Amino acid sequence: MRENKVLLFLFAILFCSDLSSKSLNTCNFYTEKFGKKFNLPTNLLTSISLVESGIKKENKNFSSWPWTLNVEGKPIYFDRKEDVINYLEQNRDKKSIDVGCMQINTKYHLSNFDSFAQMIEPEENVRYAAIFLAKLFKRHKSWNKAISRYHSSHPNKQRKYLKKVYSFWNNLRQKKIVVKKEFVEKNRDQIEFFKNVLDKERI
Repeated sequence: MRENKVLLFLFAILFCSDLSSKSLNTCNFYTEKFGKKFNLPTNLLTSISLVESGIKKENKNFSSWPWTLNVEGKPIYFDRKEDVINYLEQNRDKKSIDVGCMQINTKYHLSNFDSFAQMIEPEENVRYAAIFLAKLFKRHKSWNKAISRYHSSHPNKQRKYLKKVYSFWNNLRQKKIVVKKEFVEKNRDQIEFFKNVLDKERI
């Protein structure tokens, strides 16, 4: 009986850990998906998401967290979607709360969703943000202006925000370059082999 309880406890830990790991990758999955779908610059939506809801959990890399709220300038990180929805339902008197992967604001955008549950859903949250960002670019003809106005209409806040986004954006570009270099180094022999084969075929 005791062994069964221990096994059940271990299973619960592993299950919760797996759910947490999936949540850490959820925002990134959808920012990449909708970034491509709406022809946004590579990694831009992901960079904005990292600025908006980024957190370092469980000794892992800095990642966007889907169950994030910002209430009166203070971020709150929940463990589960249900906890976020409960908080939002119980705090309807707070008119301005930023929600989810992309921190969509309830004051200005809640009317475009069917419910809090839909607004916090990562896929819906990121899709809406991608469309909104694309509209801002179409209106202002500038990615700098689109990024800045995604966050605020106040010039000082815009400048600080743009700087943060570009910092993450540049880091993601550098990581991509490093990964490519590591791939080449790791597979140099195979690359050289196929290169020689192609050269012989040309002769």
